[in-house]
Amino acid sequence: MELEGKKAFIIGASRGIGEAIALAFAKEGADIVLAGRHMETLNAVKEETAEYGRNVYCLEWDIQDVSKADAMMKNAAELLGGLDIVVNNAGVIDRERFLAVREEAWDTVMDINVKGVYFSCQAAANYFIQSGIKGRIINMASETGFQPSAMPYGLSKWAVVGFSMGMAKHLYKKGVMLSSIAPGPITTDMMRWKEGLPKDFPNCFGTMGAPEEVADLTVFLASDKNKRIIGRPVFVSGGLDW
Repeated sequence: MELEGKKAFIIGASRGIGEAIALAFAKEGADIVLAGRHMETLNAVKEETAEYGRNVYCLEWDIQDVSKADAMMKNAAELLGGLDIVVNNAGVIDRERFLAVREEAWDTVMDINVKGVYFSCQAAANYFIQSGIKGRIINMASETGFQPSAMPYGLSKWAVVGFSMGMAKHLYKKGVMLSSIAPGPITTDMMRWKEGLPKDFPNCFGTMGAPEEVADLTVFLASDKNKRIIGRPVFVSGGLDW
């Protein structure tokens, strides 16, 4: 198993890609803490992982509240008896076009996708460095982070791409590996996809990707097999980045 004995904190784990990552990590031998805004949905994911026999805990945390970031890292580490991996998967999307965007929507997207992830990275890095752990941080960016955009979501992912590359360059000298992933359209609620709907999409493969594809890549990046992939996102976009 690729993550045997590892201890992971997955933020944004209640559905979609985060849920798939939680299941993949448990299957590969990791003990995990799941974080999200709603304990009910987190507990549902926890129940799904039970068949793998791993230790799984839940922490209710709205990542917009960055004042709790350090405490959440500490809580996760205490629950697991240590911490090796932090996955930043929390994110929201707005639907309004540029001329209709309002300040409230801008603030929500930026608070979660940018500020929340930024300070989660900071808290994780400080925990690893202070504990003398060569930890892994994995940020969920997006292929939209490489496309021109006038929408808060696209702009927020530009920020995630940029600060992930900058943080990675700073942290690897301190023994912390930061990697990032850039999914394209994935069959999740965020894409308004539901079970039974077609998966057609105009990319090289003609379909949207599955959350499990992103989860499998996340397992690799979190594992000891990943020795040099840091900073710049790895695309899972079906060619949309070309």
